[in-house]
Amino acid sequence: MIGPWRIVHEGRFRRHGRPAPGVWTAETVHCPGCGAADGPWRVTCDWRVAVLGCACGAETREHGLAFSEIWLPSAVDG
Repeated sequence: MIGPWRIVHEGRFRRHGRPAPGVWTAETVHCPGCGAADGPWRVTCDWRVAVLGCACGAETREHGLAFSEIWLPSAVDG
């Protein structure tokens, strides 16, 4: 089994939705502690759950992001 990964993402995370056929939405994820959105985000993933950590020290698992919305920007930055 592959172990957990950790990476720092300098930028925003956007969660996307599709409320109706042909309609897409996007919302920026904000830190639950300080409200920051631009990062740097510390991302920790154990392949079951992803945790976003802000520079202010707050961490959240309640970000609503799909794994691909975290993996793709982080893979490009890393």
